[in-house]
Amino acid sequence: MGFSRRSLASFLALLGATPFVGASPVASASLPRTEIAPRQASLPPNEFEPRPGFKCKAPEGWQFCNAADKRECWVRDKNGKEYNIKSDYEDEVPEGTSREYSLEVTEATISPDGYPKLAQLINGIYPGPLIEACWGDTVTVKVKNLNRNNGTTIHWHGLRMFGENHMDGVNGVTQCPIADQDEFTYKFRLRQYGPTWYHSHYSSQYSDGVAAPFLVHGPSSANYTDQWTPIIVADWYHDNAYKAFHGALTVPPSADSILVNGTGRFEGKGSYFTQTFEHDKTYLIRIVNGGTDFHFHFSIDNHVLQVVSADMVPITPFYTNSLSVGIGQRYSVIVHANQTAAANGRYWMRTEYTAGTCQNEFKKLPVSDATNQRVGIISYKDASGDPLPTTNRWPAQVGCTDVLFEPVVGWTVTKPQNDLLKNAYSAGLDSKAGKVHGAVRWELTETPMWLNFSDPTILHLDNSTWNPEYAVEPYNFNDPDGFVYMIINSGGGTNNKFGGTHPIHLHGHDFAIISQNSGRFDPAKLPAFPIKNPPRRDVAMLPANGHLVIAFKSDNPGVWLIHCHIGWHAGSGLALQVIEGKDKILQNLGGATSLDQAKGGCNKWSASMGLPGAFQYADQEDSGI
Repeated sequence: MGFSRRSLASFLALLGATPFVGASPVASASLPRTEIAPRQASLPPNEFEPRPGFKCKAPEGWQFCNAADKRECWVRDKNGKEYNIKSDYEDEVPEGTSREYSLEVTEATISPDGYPKLAQLINGIYPGPLIEACWGDTVTVKVKNLNRNNGTTIHWHGLRMFGENHMDGVNGVTQCPIADQDEFTYKFRLRQYGPTWYHSHYSSQYSDGVAAPFLVHGPSSANYTDQWTPIIVADWYHDNAYKAFHGALTVPPSADSILVNGTGRFEGKGSYFTQTFEHDKTYLIRIVNGGTDFHFHFSIDNHVLQVVSADMVPITPFYTNSLSVGIGQRYSVIVHANQTAAANGRYWMRTEYTAGTCQNEFKKLPVSDATNQRVGIISYKDASGDPLPTTNRWPAQVGCTDVLFEPVVGWTVTKPQNDLLKNAYSAGLDSKAGKVHGAVRWELTETPMWLNFSDPTILHLDNSTWNPEYAVEPYNFNDPDGFVYMIINSGGGTNNKFGGTHPIHLHGHDFAIISQNSGRFDPAKLPAFPIKNPPRRDVAMLPANGHLVIAFKSDNPGVWLIHCHIGWHAGSGLALQVIEGKDKILQNLGGATSLDQAKGGCNKWSASMGLPGAFQYADQEDSGI
């Protein structure tokens, strides 16, 4: 829940807290001016360390302007043009530098919660290595697959990939899986900033460990003194993820533990995530839900969260004590380390959840036992005595409803270019059609998605018709600044689908949330146009037995996936492909040769299937994503 202006002031007074600096719904006192640290002063003006040990670089003649007391500014070009929190990052992107990373997808046994599991990993660790860059940089990532029995791809979650659809990393859609011993090189420009993550889009692979944080440094809508690198929170399964998915075709599997940056506890083993606060500093904390079937509320006992971004959208800051985070969603929050309530200087970090309409209950992590949802310990530097906190949770109501917020850079959303009724979908479990590919499946169109890994959609842009199981929906409109709308209802449709709550993720775009409520949506009840500055993000919750209406600009020709980010549901088939501006895709990518790497990768993938122990289509149980 968010605090009102009056209740926040009263609340902070009870804690002895001072408000945070920056744009805010409440009047706030300024922190003392903080000069740039000596290590910053020693750098040339066109270089900047957003955190110790990592450097941003702009062209000669440019000057970084970001500091602890002016986080809203980022950089100025040699003519004085400023790129800041109010810049429209869809059109205004600073020049950065080039960065290169190399990743290997392997198998190894790890014990993140004290229980050993043979996992699939990036560079041998979970989460995989942080990819870190700065607003405007161009990133090149070489990915090599070293798993004989599985392919892989890497999807750059939430990155717009403007004009770079062939780098989106979705097997069966924009490429074939990367075969054993083969490589695929991804290259893209960072037009947004904020925290996100990258993960495999090959079947259930990310649930087995092929996931990692991605951080793009840029401005902030409120000030802070220190920052953490992103933390990924995820449910963890001791079973192999493919085995768990097989069970999910009949009964949803139950997670064994909750991990924060690869650290968790199981039956008394393992450990808590730990971090240290220093009194009176303000910390920028970035939270990523990298789970499979886990919607949680993030909180730190006795500490208020000032929320400054949602997904990769900077927002007007608001305050809360507990933040709802759906699968695939990301938030940046600022926390003022001003507490003295705990005698031993230690406070619980929690990721709480509720069962029912939000998700199924995890048998080994029952909702009734809140101790399992205490996942981290924040210790002040002078902490002593008992190593465990004794603090109590906030009296917050835990659920799965998205918070409301106001983007700093607002959209004015106009009427739809498309026919709403032609682009209305029903998300649910198709109980009437019976078994499809051996199971009763989730779907978004009237057919569950089912992809042939060897035959990605992007290599068939001359098609006029599509296999219904590819769930391809054409979106061909001439105004790139105009909006197209999608209506997604939970349940209903022609096959008496059972609904549920679903985190809906669209690739290649941010989208505005036009309506998000209970009941089926009536197209006659659209808000009056224009709609000014609605909430905007790339993952939003579809309420159980409710609806979600989104609008996005038709400015990024490509084949883009929209899907439920519950791993078991996406694998079951709850997805469709938006083929946007089909006749402009190749031109937008730079011509037919832009697909040469994808074609070569498909040849190697097809050849690899003849090897002993390799994937065979007779074994396919999921949609492919």
